[in-house]
Amino acid sequence: MSEDLQQVYAWALEAHDQEDFSRAAELYGQILDCFPDADLVLYNQGLALYGLGRFAESAAVFARVAEIRQDDADTWFNLGLALKQDQRYPEAMQAYKQALLLQPGDMDILFNLANCCREGGQPGQAAIYYQQLLTEEPDHVSGLNNFAYLCHLQGEYQRAEELYQRLLQLEPDHSGARHMLAALQGTAEESPDNAYVRDLFDQYSGNFEQSLLEKLEYRVPELLSACLHRSFPENPGYEHCLDLGCGTGLAGVLFRPLCRKMTGVDLSGKMVALARKKAVYDELVTGDVVQFLQDSQQRYDLVIAADVLTYLADLSPLFSAVARKILPAGLFVFSTEHGETPGWKIRPTGRFAHHYDYVVGLGEKFGAELLCSEKARLRKEGDDWIIGDLYILQFLCNNA
Repeated sequence: MSEDLQQVYAWALEAHDQEDFSRAAELYGQILDCFPDADLVLYNQGLALYGLGRFAESAAVFARVAEIRQDDADTWFNLGLALKQDQRYPEAMQAYKQALLLQPGDMDILFNLANCCREGGQPGQAAIYYQQLLTEEPDHVSGLNNFAYLCHLQGEYQRAEELYQRLLQLEPDHSGARHMLAALQGTAEESPDNAYVRDLFDQYSGNFEQSLLEKLEYRVPELLSACLHRSFPENPGYEHCLDLGCGTGLAGVLFRPLCRKMTGVDLSGKMVALARKKAVYDELVTGDVVQFLQDSQQRYDLVIAADVLTYLADLSPLFSAVARKILPAGLFVFSTEHGETPGWKIRPTGRFAHHYDYVVGLGEKFGAELLCSEKARLRKEGDDWIIGDLYILQFLCNNA
């Protein structure tokens, strides 16, 4: 390598260290124009592209490095990371497996391979690798948490309960494990901590829509939109819509044409970042929905909450906050999971079901009239449909 290119490489490494990944990738590229098989430069370029979120390009570069140095576990591991982020799960699994062959028992490889299998729809394979991980490191907190949740989702409740208990012995304040164990035991008496809900959706943000729409046939935003249209077929239009628990913006896309202005709020910063890409919201906020309503200086004539109340036990704080910020004659459009017993009840899934009488009674307490209620199939869970209720409440007076 000439002295000029050595200087370029030094600049590239400096930019990389400063997390200026764009400049680093460009400088690495200048070197690769002259030396296309420089494996270390290729490797670093793959890292820089990964840092930029250009996962397909990163994967292509790491695949080239793997051709040059086939016995390097780190290269295969980073190839797996990039492929997984690009949601190319079968290829990512193969890359991780190759890394594991070269470096058996490595905990980082096992953990990421197990996660990739789980997210790629291979729960049986995921279980095998989580078990191997926990054999190598029985106190691996993230491994215990993810394996417990996998067992929970698969209906292996006894095993999940044992894993949650092991996790809580290591971290007594682990909010997710505490909530899910209470769900399995039917002892939850309050909504889960915000940290649990935020971490849950941050973790699944990458393939959230693909999982919901394709695998689980999620349809709550469409159902709520259709319910509103049946109630108001001529569409009066709304001045300011508030999308509570907006997630990636699935409801926002459907309701935006009805509204002059739209605001979204969600606990998960990663979800909010994805919603921003849809360019349907005038304002997006990361935070707790009740706290947002309490702090907001705005008033809204349409408030929507698609699949949000399922993460709340007592709905009184939410209804009270909505009542104070909704305009007279404003609409609150939302879904719940169908409850068969009075009030609310935790389900083994960790979500809450709410009874019709409880919901309507709360609405009346805070000055709202029921305009519409429909039972509906919300989404799949395994081979079964989750049954829920769709509501439209109209607030009749100013509760500010």
